Amino acid sequence: MTIAGQKGGSGKTAMAVNLAASLALLEKKTLLVDTDPHACSSNWLCRNPDGSGCDLAGVLSARIRFTDAIGKTELPGLDLIPSGSALLQAGLKLSPKSENEKILRLFLADIQPEYDFILVDAPSSYGFLSRLSIAAADQLLVCMAPDSSSVDDFKCLLALVTALIRNHDLALKIAGIVFNRCPDARAIQDFMREQDLLDAQPMICRTFIPDDPVLARARERFLPAALLDVKSPAAQAYLA
Repeated sequence: MTIAGQKGGSGKTAMAVNLAASLALLEKKTLLVDTDPHACSSNWLCRNPDGSGCDLAGVLSARIRFTDAIGKTELPGLDLIPSGSALLQAGLKLSPKSENEKILRLFLADIQPEYDFILVDAPSSYGFLSRLSIAAADQLLVCMAPDSSSVDDFKCLLALVTALIRNHDLALKIAGIVFNRCPDARAIQDFMREQDLLDAQPMICRTFIPDDPVLARARERFLPAALLDVKSPAAQAYLA
């Protein structure tokens, strides 16, 4: 599953890290793949690329095997393939050929039997690395915030998904839309009604992520929210 949100600040990385950690806490063997050159997920989980090349950029540059980039995190059951600034250059070299958009999907197919869940934290863009991330998935979890600018981003994302499905004959579905920084469920309903998006209502996840200061503190301490305060509203929402 790829965690997507084409607008920066949609809560995509927080969703990827905390959902992956929640699955691991529920004793599901989970792999998180960070495909964002900003490496926010990698930094959050304390798996900064150390210059050894054991990261996704090393894989895409054919310097290492895919399995060599997989590392353990401090949370049992959660593995990570880290990102880094070199990933941008690796993506640029691969981008001229559209068939390269399926490379990550092929790599993940080989190791899929070893994991209960594989999550991909995609960049907030429409470039090659974003297309690579979406094409790697069987399902897409879309992060949104209840503001008007989210609508245009969502429509652009749907257009990108449609193009990838057509170009690569993918069996890709939208698993759901999850709202971040929501005060309550009514805010989501009001937003959908105001933006004339009621047709998308069946895709909205029943669980939303509240605006919780625990998330900022968890990120500062390089911890998933559930390991900082499992009873916090955000941690409970991710576990749900």
